[in-house]
Amino acid sequence: MTVGGLTGRLPAVVAVVLAASLSVAGCGLVGDDEVSRARGGGAPLAALTAVQPVTVDGHRVATRCAGSKSDPTVLLVSGYDSPVTAWDEVQKRLSATTRVCAYDRLGVGHSDPPPRRQTVVDLADELDAVMSALGLRRPVVLVAQDIGGVVATTWAEGHDDDLAGLVLVDATPPGYLDTALQLVPSNATGQAAALRADLERLLSPRDNTEHLAAGSALAEATAFPVLGAVPLVVLTRSVSDYGDLRPRVAAALDSAWTGGQQQWTELSSLGRMQTVDRAGHEIQRDQPGSVVDAVREVVGAGS
Repeated sequence: MTVGGLTGRLPAVVAVVLAASLSVAGCGLVGDDEVSRARGGGAPLAALTAVQPVTVDGHRVATRCAGSKSDPTVLLVSGYDSPVTAWDEVQKRLSATTRVCAYDRLGVGHSDPPPRRQTVVDLADELDAVMSALGLRRPVVLVAQDIGGVVATTWAEGHDDDLAGLVLVDATPPGYLDTALQLVPSNATGQAAALRADLERLLSPRDNTEHLAAGSALAEATAFPVLGAVPLVVLTRSVSDYGDLRPRVAAALDSAWTGGQQQWTELSSLGRMQTVDRAGHEIQRDQPGSVVDAVREVVGAGS
């Protein structure tokens, strides 16, 4: 599930993600020889079927990597309650030219249950620990969707030397949660009431899958960091996820979302925004080629 839309929502939070369970039949990663065949002869890339657990602070975290270790490193940071399978097509394509990894945060997919309460800082620390556990070569390019954007940028603030570039995939902007709660009245009914209840769950760790206390990281617009001259592409959707709401409320929510995407570009003097045609909140599923192109652009700019 993710924060930026309504389609496919489950009771835990505003969502547009419901991914199939990870297959655990098989323990190896996509091998370097498979990637070489894909590079050299036009053969299709090997299917992404393997997950590998790593231990982070005593917790089992499910990860999946593909591509050659000698290539630039890319780490995929998922949206709220979204497993590694959300990145299947993107990871498959990127593995031809990068070492690309994804992971399930605690409480998601095949990872262990989360602690009773987690903050965005905790999730950023987990991200760093996963990098270390996987032995990923730094600096890395981060590709982050939905609340993964706040996780990635929180990590980047304290690890600027470890960040090679950033691609934000319809990332939930700081301040959006507060704005959305103001736009949707507490006495709303129907879809609007369901939206408000889902947003409020992000503020209550016991009521959401990741036990996340989103707090100021998503509620306060002042949470945008400054990263300097880092290659940055901000991808945003062209298809509204609020079609079931009243037009006035839907338009206001879309406007707030788009404004937040523009603010993301201000993280870096090299930032740019791209609206992806025929894509909703899950751009990595709707238009994976746009994500792959953006990552390759950022990788090339940082090399």
